[in-house]
Amino acid sequence: MKFLTLTLAIAVVLLSPSANRTFAAENLPPCEESNSTFDYVVVGAGAGVLVVDAGHDVLNLNTTIPLYFIRAIEDLQTELNYTLDEYPPGFQFQKNDTWYPRARAVGGSTIHNAMINIIAETKTDFDNLATAFNNSTWSRDNMQNYFKRIEHNLYTLGLDPVNHGYDGWLSTNLNPDLTVLNPMFLDAQTVAFFATLVAAGLPPIVDLNDLVSDRAIGGTMPSFTIDADHTRSSVRDRLVNVNQSELNPSLQFALDTLATKILLCNSSSGTPTAYGVEIAPGAALPSASNFQGKAILRTENITVKREVIISAGVFQSPQLLMLSGIGNSSHLQEFGIAPILDLPGVGKNLQDHDEISVIWRMKQNFSLLNGCVLQPDPAQDPCLEFWEDNGHLNAYSFGGTVEAFTSQSADSSEPDLMTYWEPAYFPGFVRGFPEAFIDNKNAVTAVHLKAHPSSRGTVQLTGAHPQDVLNIQKLHFQAENGPQDVADLREAIKRSRTVMQSLTILPFVDEEIFPGVQAQTDDEIDAHIYENIFGHHACCTNPMGADSEHGSDPSTVLDGDFKVKGVDNLRVVDASSWPDVPGWFICTPTYMISEKAADVIIAKAQEGSTQ
Repeated sequence: MKFLTLTLAIAVVLLSPSANRTFAAENLPPCEESNSTFDYVVVGAGAGVLVVDAGHDVLNLNTTIPLYFIRAIEDLQTELNYTLDEYPPGFQFQKNDTWYPRARAVGGSTIHNAMINIIAETKTDFDNLATAFNNSTWSRDNMQNYFKRIEHNLYTLGLDPVNHGYDGWLSTNLNPDLTVLNPMFLDAQTVAFFATLVAAGLPPIVDLNDLVSDRAIGGTMPSFTIDADHTRSSVRDRLVNVNQSELNPSLQFALDTLATKILLCNSSSGTPTAYGVEIAPGAALPSASNFQGKAILRTENITVKREVIISAGVFQSPQLLMLSGIGNSSHLQEFGIAPILDLPGVGKNLQDHDEISVIWRMKQNFSLLNGCVLQPDPAQDPCLEFWEDNGHLNAYSFGGTVEAFTSQSADSSEPDLMTYWEPAYFPGFVRGFPEAFIDNKNAVTAVHLKAHPSSRGTVQLTGAHPQDVLNIQKLHFQAENGPQDVADLREAIKRSRTVMQSLTILPFVDEEIFPGVQAQTDDEIDAHIYENIFGHHACCTNPMGADSEHGSDPSTVLDGDFKVKGVDNLRVVDASSWPDVPGWFICTPTYMISEKAADVIIAKAQEGSTQ
């Protein structure tokens, strides 16, 4: 089989026809037998990809040293700077043009994320899919096998084959043990901080990636996608290794290439069928730092024998479908796009985890971070020099948190709140936060995360050109349970304030600085939440879902095999495929469903080869 990888943020998939959907056959040419050299084309190379992406291959300190993820967010080689509106017009609070960073490169956003590797709190997500599709392979118990397949576990010493894998491509590891670090990093404040978190996090959770811990409540040190050399592990490594392997010469990349449209034809059975993608080599997305303005694009067609797989991500995957005539017909017609298939769920159902920070200023710097300025030259960065000379054992080997607490709000039937802690200044993903981290080495941040929140937003077109910006509306807290989501976060903040008042840490605390003394009443804390809410797990804009015996479900886009409903040979496999934002952190669960998609695609190919 031969694959072409397009570095962009899109992938394509297969699907069988569905009834009760409007199909405009007159807008498509008839299908012809393909003589393409490629069996599959995949657009996008992030967590949900089988083989492709939309930038170029970037390998530098920002994308390899774990703590440099702080710099990677704003790396001009990779950044995609989306903006979105948190709230609708007329709402009491307004937070428009909010920065939402993503990455354009081989590996997608997995080359700049905080590497937190947690698959817990996904039992409901997976078991609901198993029920919806009457398919036990979607069950949480079975999906653990996909985690084991991809994992190369480095911290359980090969002793837990029930929960972990040891031969996969994704290295998982813990932060360096404080006891093996240089004693100069362990000042009294640092010791008190970690001791406070251990005591406050009782009961201890051994591992949030164990099946028995899926709904565990307590405290734990999460694992991270970090390798034995204390550098980042991601799907980028997997793709590049396969691309460069002599055993797999059929995997090719087409980098710095914009996918502009899915090529569709009308099959002899009267079903729209994907047979390739239209691409624009050298073109950039409008959110990219190298974008120089909308242009008349020079395009060419890439055709396939089997399937197109879209893995362009939560924003670009629905855009590509809509530009190709798949989506809400009335919305497409607004921009002169001829509807091919009326699929109203495309671009709807935008979800994310709700996150809000509280920050305290300590009385002294954390010695763990002394000299850490996240620079590329060791001569200008004592931390980098030490990291390179001492086995990569200092703060630069740490992932995005040091401890996490899980808890359950009063109105929930399962854990739905996580607080993750950092000896650092992190108000959320706001412009300039890397410099704020460097300038404030005497800070503690507690980030409060709400799982399965109620908000449902949209991704819509603003034009028919592939380089038109998207209209992204989160509609935060606008659903019926929105006020309860805010209340749950408020109570989590109160609990964190209690932790920072404990006797072990209180002598080292100067004051809370974000939001600070101005947010004491419930209304004041709520205002802090509304004004500073953030997220970085956007998903669910091409949701999977089952149709009923009475007809199609207009809110869903994909079936249980990731196929676009009503289209043959087209799949979407990425974070947009989820019907609900999964678990606590979405990256590794998205790796897992992508591995499942690979099984589906391979089985389909083998079925075809025997006919």
